[in-house]
Amino acid sequence: MDEDSEDKDTLDMNLQTAGSRNNVRGEALHAALEKEKTLRMMINNSHVVLILWRYEDRWPVEFVSENVAKFGYTVEDFTSGRVMYKDLIYSDDLKRVEEKFEKKVKNGVSAFSMEYRIITKAGAVRWVNERTFIQRDMSGEATHFQGVVLDITKRKKGEKELGKTLEIQKMLTTAVNNSPAVIFLWKNEKYWPVIFVSDNVVQFGYTVDDFLSQKIQYGKIIHPDDLERVEEELDRSIHKGEVSFNSEYRIFTKAGDILWVNERTFIQREWDGEVTCFQGIVLDITRRKKTEEALRKSLEMQKILRAIINKSPAVAFSWVNLENWPVDFVSENVTQFGYSVEDFLSGNILYGDIIHREDIQTVIENLAHSVREGYDSFEMEYRIFTGDGGIRWVEERTFIERNIRGEVTHFQGIIIDVTERKEAQKMLDIQRELGAFLSTTWNLQIMLNQILDACMKIEEIDAAGIYLKDELLDQINLVAHRGLSPEFINSILTYRADSPEARQIWTEKPVYSMDFFSEKMADLIRKEKITAVAVIPLKHRGEIIGYLNFASHTADKISQNVRSFLESVALQVVNYIAPICIVADFG
Repeated sequence: MDEDSEDKDTLDMNLQTAGSRNNVRGEALHAALEKEKTLRMMINNSHVVLILWRYEDRWPVEFVSENVAKFGYTVEDFTSGRVMYKDLIYSDDLKRVEEKFEKKVKNGVSAFSMEYRIITKAGAVRWVNERTFIQRDMSGEATHFQGVVLDITKRKKGEKELGKTLEIQKMLTTAVNNSPAVIFLWKNEKYWPVIFVSDNVVQFGYTVDDFLSQKIQYGKIIHPDDLERVEEELDRSIHKGEVSFNSEYRIFTKAGDILWVNERTFIQREWDGEVTCFQGIVLDITRRKKTEEALRKSLEMQKILRAIINKSPAVAFSWVNLENWPVDFVSENVTQFGYSVEDFLSGNILYGDIIHREDIQTVIENLAHSVREGYDSFEMEYRIFTGDGGIRWVEERTFIERNIRGEVTHFQGIIIDVTERKEAQKMLDIQRELGAFLSTTWNLQIMLNQILDACMKIEEIDAAGIYLKDELLDQINLVAHRGLSPEFINSILTYRADSPEARQIWTEKPVYSMDFFSEKMADLIRKEKITAVAVIPLKHRGEIIGYLNFASHTADKISQNVRSFLESVALQVVNYIAPICIVADFG
């Protein structure tokens, strides 16, 4: 072969080699492109979204996989700069995410994971798990973040639901084991062998193992006097096809004590109706049984007490702590004040409505003080209006009821009519003041005027007069008077000592009846519109020297306590009047 031939062959070989190499490169490029296409397809069809963003303000995105569409966004939303990666992160999580990224960058970490929430384009909230890779330049400064984002919303919901379920299960287990209700699962066999029992069976002195080991069978702890009845009741429920069974009976504790229990059981059956087992709750009702007996006795006692209260002067009230104190309970004996129970319970009358207008503000202030100072009780005397418009003094003794937060909710108390006691005290004060005054003067007219003024302080008394005997002129004279008309005074001013009128009214005993007077005198009294009278003799050393005459234009009669007061005053003042009269007679 000549030299030219060899060169040609060498050239051909070189061309073949070059062509072969180009083919290899082309095939490699093609394979790489196919691989990229496959990877891109796999990623876009997967659950993970790939994102590459710059470590700059708001984290602008340079690349995002097309399956970001699962969050409602397009690739172009990010690559155009309209949406930054921080825009996706839920506002409540953004600060935490930023702080963690900064911490990882600062600590030189190359990769880390975290979970947070993002907002879809539609505004929905999704939980994601992001696996982040930190890209750094030659100097080690972070430039980009490569993120693999996985939607874990379902997992989070599942975890939350599982957590709730486990928490509920834990709570139920704890509740059962800390409750008085013991849970049993019994076989449908003689004496009901136990398949399951809750830990709180220890309240009966037994352990779970006592029953599960069959050392103790449930039927053996039932009181023998009750066992046959329980068996019959259960059989009856089974034969009737009932799904549950309820019974109360006695059991023995491990220590031999007897307890009353209530059993509520679900009867489990096979598809053909055959009973397989019983699921039940056994509750200790010993205290309830004792309480029922105590309650029965208590109701009897309550009935007796209610009768006593309703026949007593003390009216029981329960008031709500609201303006004017609405009543939610009042005893029936409120009728003594002219009201019915319904008047208050219907809300037609509030308790504050019946308190005297001159006393209501003082009651409000004193009660508020007791509440503010944390007192448990409140006592006060004040006036109330009766149903017919009368006025009565009452003493209130109240317990202040508070809730667990210390807020006052109710007032529970009794109201006692103390009008007579108040009047009696007032009468004692009048007599004391009158005695002190009379001891300071020898002027008879001043004495008589003071006696009448003192007695006129009593509400029932609105007219009065004093007759004294004039031994020298042998007559009786009206020497002082109050509340009478001039015409009436002229008619009764003086009587001869031996006149029929003088003999009639010159009585040795107190008179309180209109029937005592003659027709002529009674007619004068009626014209004066007097409705009640009191004639009290002034007797000194067995001899009558005069008499006190009192009247009312409003009362039907002079009440007993006022009568006692007037008679007491007569005994008191005669010792001051008589000596002056004797001196006058001698003069």
